[in-house]
Amino acid sequence: MAYQTNQPGKLWKTLLTANDLTAQGEPGAVRELEDGRKFRYIKMTGSALSIGLLVMPATKVACTNVTSATVDGTTVITDSDAAWTPNAYVGWYYANLTAMTGSTEPIKVVGNTATTLTLEKQLATACTALGTDDGEIIAGTAAGILTAVTDQGQPVIGVGIGTITQNYWGWVQTRGIGAVVGDSTAENEAVVPGGNAVGQCIAADDDADNNIIGVCIGTAGANECQTVLLNIP
Repeated sequence: MAYQTNQPGKLWKTLLTANDLTAQGEPGAVRELEDGRKFRYIKMTGSALSIGLLVMPATKVACTNVTSATVDGTTVITDSDAAWTPNAYVGWYYANLTAMTGSTEPIKVVGNTATTLTLEKQLATACTALGTDDGEIIAGTAAGILTAVTDQGQPVIGVGIGTITQNYWGWVQTRGIGAVVGDSTAENEAVVPGGNAVGQCIAADDDADNNIIGVCIGTAGANECQTVLLNIP
């Protein structure tokens, strides 16, 4: 059930069926219903999302010519080689690579221009330009792409509950009973990412690296939605 929440005094600004061109809430925000189901607000990059498909964190973005400056008590990262879309990385995280002279702590991005990232707080140690692959922008739970076919240990940030257009914002499910497109998973089998196509699930095997995202409680045919009790962190 999706509740309208953009009325005065309400916490959430969008329906669970949201498909927003621009973010209407906090990127990566988690929302819980009375029945225990949880959802996460993300930007879908790389492709569109449909019901039952699994989402993993979006591809990291390399920063290649980095300097930093303290502005109004926080850090602004400048990459003179960049040509970013303004505010495209709000809710993502910036981290210096270990080769840098500065702090490597991932810090949330609260705003960006074509060449700068404004961070949520100040870097513990400023960084200087090294000229090659100095840092990276990490999606975390703010943005996603479809999971790959073969990697059963890849991270998952949610499963589609409806359509999210490419580069639009919407909600994905993380906990509770949901539908996941799968590869004929049997009831009571642990479910992991993988399967016949991108975004699908498959039954876990004996590999210790499997990322179990839930348990199948209602089987279906190949490339159809299995009913899964989800438990995605």
